[in-house]
Amino acid sequence: MARSREATDTPVAPADVLLIGDTPADVAAGRATDVPVLAVATGRTPAEQLAEAGATATVRDLRDLIPLGDLLR
Repeated sequence: MARSREATDTPVAPADVLLIGDTPADVAAGRATDVPVLAVATGRTPAEQLAEAGATATVRDLRDLIPLGDLLR
């Protein structure tokens, strides 16, 4: 977010960002910065574990567009 602010000279708020990741560490990074997290269970971590880690939304793969659309509104 800081690099985007610097590059564009435009404020970037956490609500302007969507972190997409597939590990509990990705979810933790989003939570630490108050950024919404779409967790995608395409890696080794099951969807249930990503949800328990605190993801804003969890999908099995990116073909599940409804949660993504909800987060982008």
